[in-house]
Amino acid sequence: MSPFTELPVSGSVNTLMGVCTRKESPSVFAPVADALPAGSYVSVQAAVLGDAVQGNPHWYRIDEDTFIWAGACTRIDPYPAFPENTRINWTAVVFEVR
Repeated sequence: MSPFTELPVSGSVNTLMGVCTRKESPSVFAPVADALPAGSYVSVQAAVLGDAVQGNPHWYRIDEDTFIWAGACTRIDPYPAFPENTRINWTAVVFEVR
């Protein structure tokens, strides 16, 4: 069973920017599955809470073990309501600019 909170949904979204899909978990540290350009059509199977990216912990599961960050996509409607006590994985990522 996945350690991430997941709610089943059915629908599709479009990417708003270029975005990498991730294998195995909704995390920026998960292996890259694919790179999608802006405007890509994506079918969604579940809404997932994973690592927060830019303060947004919402991801979509797009197949059995592939995830895409919801912040890079249009919003699925209706979006499910996660329970208030749901754990969010806050992750700090620091980049060094040279």
